[in-house]
Amino acid sequence: MNADRLPLTDKQILITRSSDQVEATAAEIRRRGGEALSLPCLEVECLTENIQRSLPILEDSSVELLFTSRNAVACAASVLGEDFAKSIGNHRVAAIGSKTSAELNRYGIQPELIPLTSSQEGLIEAYQSHGLPKKLLFFRAEEGRDLLHQVMGNLGCEVTMLFAYRMNCPASDASEMIKKLDSHQVDAVLLGSPKTVENYIKRIGSIETADIPAIAVISSQVANVAEDAGLSVQAVAKTASFDGMLDALTDYFMKSGA
Repeated sequence: MNADRLPLTDKQILITRSSDQVEATAAEIRRRGGEALSLPCLEVECLTENIQRSLPILEDSSVELLFTSRNAVACAASVLGEDFAKSIGNHRVAAIGSKTSAELNRYGIQPELIPLTSSQEGLIEAYQSHGLPKKLLFFRAEEGRDLLHQVMGNLGCEVTMLFAYRMNCPASDASEMIKKLDSHQVDAVLLGSPKTVENYIKRIGSIETADIPAIAVISSQVANVAEDAGLSVQAVAKTASFDGMLDALTDYFMKSGA
């Protein structure tokens, strides 16, 4: 690659994140010389009644709290309003990932526990190193892995799962993006979760068309889901982040000469 040439020069990269999260990734794609395209494949629905049921639990100061995504924080804050920061501030809080931590910081809350590895496995290791909670209130998506719930329960922690939001598939028209894919105008697509994989294929309507660009995924778990669904994965992030996906995609393009 020419030393003056940016790593994603002339590459058109499709972002499938929810519409409110597109711009941060688009800016990074442009910084690397690429062109960002968008087809949101996730739409957040806050589960108001579930979140309201957390208030009696939050009255118990011995309960520790866990947020695994910025969506969980944003939904809890929007439903609880002024009660959010006041209620959360009385507890030890753990957060998975820098984005989740930053969202908590917006409300004046500093997580005491942030695992080095942004995963449930990483959090379990962090709890084992820094002390297991006796009671844990887990704000999370409706769909997701149950590993932490199972492991923490086996270690004697009383875990309350609170489904704070669900991710829906947007219903907007995808015909223009389908045309771009069919005419090979999209070089790669970024898939950040199993649900995104499912909704991307659903929105495109054809596994053959969905598989035309290079497929970049955020983790080996998502790679397995994508391949089981019929997609050919070319790039797997080494670190579970969108920057990690773009790094993996850059390596793929360099090695393949694409």
